[in-house]
Amino acid sequence: MRNIEFTLRAERSFEKILSYIETKWSTKRKIDFLKKFDKSISAILLHPESFPYSEKNKMIRKCVLTRQTTFYYVFSSKQITIINFFGTRQDPNQIK
Repeated sequence: MRNIEFTLRAERSFEKILSYIETKWSTKRKIDFLKKFDKSISAILLHPESFPYSEKNKMIRKCVLTRQTTFYYVFSSKQITIINFFGTRQDPNQIK
């Protein structure tokens, strides 16, 4: 089984998203978001190649978590690295 790893950027953006959801919505919405994330991670662990490539870099895959949130990852035989989370309301040119 592959390990899941977050880059520092992914950790920070994930924490910001969780904080935003809890502040603007509720703890229940935050828990719902985390459940969706866990479900996506389970799917990626089983079939990491099943998610589409990023438009900017064919080495990176993307997973649309909600209409507002997408995350990007790469994988090898040993691990899955989550690179960044991106709010779909952000400028797409800001994706790094």
